[in-house]
Amino acid sequence: MKKERAKIGVVEKIGYSAGDAASNLFFQTFVNYLLFFYTDVFGISAGVAGTMFLVTRIFDAVTDPIMGIISDRTISKYGKFRPYLLWLAVPFAVVGFFMFVTPDFGDTGKIVYAYITYTLMMAMYTAINVPYAALMGVITPNSIERTGISSYRFVAAYCGLLVVTGLTEPLVGFFGDGNEQVGWMWTMGLYGLVAAGLFLFTFFTTEERVEPPKSSKIDIKTDGKDLLNNLPWLLIAGATVFQLMYVVIKGGTTPYYIDYYLGEHSVGFLEMVGISPGISSFLTTGALATLLGALCTKFLSQMFDKK
Repeated sequence: MKKERAKIGVVEKIGYSAGDAASNLFFQTFVNYLLFFYTDVFGISAGVAGTMFLVTRIFDAVTDPIMGIISDRTISKYGKFRPYLLWLAVPFAVVGFFMFVTPDFGDTGKIVYAYITYTLMMAMYTAINVPYAALMGVITPNSIERTGISSYRFVAAYCGLLVVTGLTEPLVGFFGDGNEQVGWMWTMGLYGLVAAGLFLFTFFTTEERVEPPKSSKIDIKTDGKDLLNNLPWLLIAGATVFQLMYVVIKGGTTPYYIDYYLGEHSVGFLEMVGISPGISSFLTTGALATLLGALCTKFLSQMFDKK
């Protein structure tokens, strides 16, 4: 570890935030398009897809804290958390690409393929994002600087959101030229390439400066028990679960609402006021409002006492 430093440069703030942009190229695609992709492009039923999401998310809930414990105990010349950005950037992109490949394996084969690729992608997402999130805590000990980094991070995240909501449909159309399956495959291949580059940029532009406490011989069972007895952690975890439930439900239903209802019933009015009734325009409008809120984070944090 290098000597702790309070002030963090703009390049490092941008570098760290690039990781969130990388994550959101896939996360926002999952939230806003994945169910629609599985049912209307790949051709599996909504019930099967929903069950798959539930099973995999239960698995994900178990792997998240385990990955946190593993990364916290990692020892390497790059630090505890940065190595995972280097090691997993390319595998993350490759698995993300194959998740949107649509082989004609028959009904059962499609379901098996979807389960395997989706579960692998969630494992990759956890393995790279848990260390990435923890990285900010060891970049600087200065809470004001961390707030500033968070502002950059969330702006980058919503830039990723804007890319997904504004460009996904046009890119699918461009690459597919009428074939949605081909369009989705190459669009996600492009997103994977960009995401891998952004994660590597984060790795090369950040440093772990905060010296971690000496490792103690505490097993996973003890760590888990400590978490379950930590009321603030439980409250934050509960709030996060409900917030993500809202995001996933809203994102998963929006494409169907637009494609099967809004497109048929509101086209005349929307076109009259100059708005396309497509999924991209609807989602991008909300993303712009969210980005505006993220830009205000640092200003608002300075107005209110953290205590």
